[in-house]
Amino acid sequence: MKKLLFVLALAIATRARAQVVETPEPFDSAGRLAVITPSLAARLQLSPPAWRITGDYVGARLFALGDQGYVIVVARRDGAQERYAITRADRDYLRTKTANLPPGLIEDQLGRVSAGLGEVKQQIVTAARNDAFVLNQGALAVLVYGPAFAYALSNETPGRVAAYVLGAGGTFYAATQMARNRTITPEQNALATHAAIHGAAAGLGLAYAARGNSNVQGASAFVGGIGASLLALGIPKLRGADVAGATFGADATLLTAYLLTRASHQRSHDYPSRGEAAILAASALAGYPLGLQYARGASYNVTSGDIGAMWTTGAVGALAAGTIAHGIVRNGNLTPGTSAYRDRHQTAVFSSAAGGFVLGAIAGDVVLARRFDHTPYEAGILAGSAAGGALMGAGAYSLVRPNRPSGAVGPYVAATVGAVAGMAIAEAFMPQRLDAGRQTSLRLRVDPLGLALAAARTPGQHSLVQLQF
Repeated sequence: MKKLLFVLALAIATRARAQVVETPEPFDSAGRLAVITPSLAARLQLSPPAWRITGDYVGARLFALGDQGYVIVVARRDGAQERYAITRADRDYLRTKTANLPPGLIEDQLGRVSAGLGEVKQQIVTAARNDAFVLNQGALAVLVYGPAFAYALSNETPGRVAAYVLGAGGTFYAATQMARNRTITPEQNALATHAAIHGAAAGLGLAYAARGNSNVQGASAFVGGIGASLLALGIPKLRGADVAGATFGADATLLTAYLLTRASHQRSHDYPSRGEAAILAASALAGYPLGLQYARGASYNVTSGDIGAMWTTGAVGALAAGTIAHGIVRNGNLTPGTSAYRDRHQTAVFSSAAGGFVLGAIAGDVVLARRFDHTPYEAGILAGSAAGGALMGAGAYSLVRPNRPSGAVGPYVAATVGAVAGMAIAEAFMPQRLDAGRQTSLRLRVDPLGLALAAARTPGQHSLVQLQF
């Protein structure tokens, strides 16, 4: 029993002696230098036996072991850590070497580290943005550039396959090289992607309108897509609202042109005709400068959310106008189902929807964009509320009138009322942020009172013209 107690006591004593506390300690007496890097060690000319660290490492830290001396812990770049025990004399040597640090050395080292971290962060952000651009352009290469290039070069399947691989691979490689040589902002990426699709469609439409064959149409689509994307990348100082305005202008003009051409289209012919294709192609491109000018030149602050809200009001306006036109034609003197009825119905509904969309978008600008600043999230809530209200209105009418005749106007009226109500309720419960005013503008204002006083030769100083930046 005594032998067992002796063994246990010896083990506990050994374990107690093995518990060593390492306390971090700065190398210099001023308490500022906690880490020595390889460059700093070379500058201080540290040498053995106190400094026995060789090879590449991240940094070295000093720890005190109480009465047992000191240890230097070295962090290697592969994650390994090494410990070097030093004596008190070695500690005094290090304290002496670090006593006369050049003024600003530590601050300079910290500044370099901070600058390096900032540069790395910027490189990571730039790489992420450029990767998004390369990803979008890769998708365009597969879905747009490649097929267009294939149809431009060959009329046979084997040749088109080879041309597709060449066109898709070549444009993707060009996009990666462009991303390496310049910084591409998210706004430029978004506009370039949108413009590439519209440009390719416009090129295809113009070639079709000019009676070009499949090779000409493919070449026009290829050149139009790449050219529009490059033009978008060349627009300086793009904001999110600028991109939203430009894309809204392009999509809205294209949608309006589609509705108007459908209204005047003869149902016995295929859609679109060559003339209609030319109109659609022109509208797909003409809206970009108009929308960009609206976002940049408005006398009030236009946000991406404001433009999103205008999409919703435009859609509700198109629904309302189309419903009215449908009701007028249905209650007219033509028999539903006849050719004359269908022609009149097509013309009335599509043309009214086009006008309703334009008026609805203008109403959204006047009522919402000029008065408040919306976020994209709030614009999404408005759109969802309008869609939900329309579905609820149409569903409620269907429950009340289950035996309604085919083509009845009632469901469309209920959907319109529900959409307006849903949008109004959503806007009422949103946090109201008043319009911030024009953010960057050059405004010239003439003071009529000053002109009148000056014309009357009234003595004193009068303000005639005010120029605001």
